[in-house]
Order: sequence, then C-alpha cells, then structure tokens
Amino acid sequence: MGNFCYALFSLAVKAALQKNPFMNPSTYSPTIPVSLIGRRLFVITLVSAVLSVSLPTRAVATDADVFPVVASVQAPVAEEEVADYHFEVPQYTTVTVLRTYNYVPMTAYTSRPEETDDTPFITADGSHVRDGIIASNFLPFGTKVRIPELYGDKIFEVHDRMNKRYTYKIDIWMESLPEARKFGVRFAHVEIVRTETNK
Repeated sequence: MGNFCYALFSLAVKAALQKNPFMNPSTYSPTIPVSLIGRRLFVITLVSAVLSVSLPTRAVATDADVFPVVASVQAPVAEEEVADYHFEVPQYTTVTVLRTYNYVPMTAYTSRPEETDDTPFITADGSHVRDGIIASNFLPFGTKVRIPELYGDKIFEVHDRMNKRYTYKIDIWMESLPEARKFGVRFAHVEIVRTETNK
C-alpha cells in the first residue's frame, strides 16, 4: 500500500510540473491567471494530505512494539505493591461506667522532692511516673478513672498515694511545676470505669 501511494504521488507531481508554465520557458507568460496557479497548488496539497493520512503505518507499528515493553516493566511493580499490603484489624475498646463520685476536689503534683519521697519518679505501687497517673487514698491501686468535665474520655489510673489526711481527694501527676500550679484546685465528677478491648 505504501509503495502504491508513493508511485501515485510521484506521477501527480510530475504531471503538475509538466503543465506548470513556470517550469517550461517556452510557455511562460507573465499574464497567467492566479486561479490556475491556485488550482495546481490545491491539487498538490490535496495529494500530499491524502498520502500523509494513508502512510502512518510504520509509526503505528513502532508504538505497538513499545507498548508490551512498558506493560512488562509496570506489571512487577503492581504485584510487589499487592504483596507488601497488610490489612490490620482495628481494635475497639468498650468503656463501662461502674460508679460516679460527685464534686471531688482535685489538685496536681510533680516529681519534685518537695512533693514526694526519696524516690520521686516511682509511685507508691512501684510504677514509673507517666502521663495519666493519679494519686488517691480512697481508690484502690489500678482503678481506672475518667474526669469528663476536665479531660473528656481520657482514662487515668490510680498508682500513687497522697498524705494520709486527704481521704477524699485526687492528685493528678504532671510533668512541670508551672503546669501543676496552673491547674490549681478544681472540683469535678469522677467516673470509675472498666475497659474491655475487643479484637
């Protein structure tokens, strides 16, 4: 098909040039109508356009050859991504309120020697101090507590004790003295809760 189109194009160009007065000095005339030149140029342009549309077969074949190479490079990447994907089952914690104490006075303390004993970073039950630890004399060690008015759903645990004279009070451990002083003295409802983790 390509050879036939090239032959057709060659014949059309030769015919146009033989009849073109500019290429034949014996027939040259300065008064050739512009419409005749326009027709000749139109024919040549039309033939060129037809041939350009009918001859892209070589380019299409090249594109088709490249496509499988690209696909073969991408396929292992997709398989590797699927192999490395891990689905983790989320854990849900159920919180049950066992009891509520009303209007409990609360303060805050730090691990300064002035506020603790000779092991300021170890609590009364032997735990290391951390965020979420509270001291209380009227609740057993390990009791889980929520203070919704001040901390929302955050859960604290009793791991420390206060001075014996405080029978109905909670002391919240804090890392810095300015933070503890800012807390001051507050009163709030306290919820004793039980948590269950469902996998």
